[in-house]
Amino acid sequence: MRIRKSKAMWAAIALGVAAAAASVVVAIPAGAATSSCTAPFWYNPLSGPRQCTTGTVTANASGHYVDVDTFVCSDGSWKVWDINTGVTVASGRGADPRSWSHRRIYGLYGIYQAKIWNDCASDRVSLDND
Repeated sequence: MRIRKSKAMWAAIALGVAAAAASVVVAIPAGAATSSCTAPFWYNPLSGPRQCTTGTVTANASGHYVDVDTFVCSDGSWKVWDINTGVTVASGRGADPRSWSHRRIYGLYGIYQAKIWNDCASDRVSLDND
């Protein structure tokens, strides 16, 4: 006996597979990005102050913000700027004792980077849009 599969059954299977694939795509945040850097452990006085710069992060598409998290000692500084205009959108100094700080910067539509400098070993800055 031969079993025949109808076109309706194949369409139902295809629809089920497409629905499952769509649910996976929906679960992943569109455009979510994070970039961070850590100041180097070793310091070379000939190459200038200890520093690092993150990669780029695009502002959150619906909320128009970027989050910056810093872990910077009291001598260190940080800033976040728009890479297309060069405008600094937020900046600050480290704390004593060194601790994590979090800030959400609203009203952003561009692409941003963060930098720390004059830092202690293992200081860190992170940008994200999620």
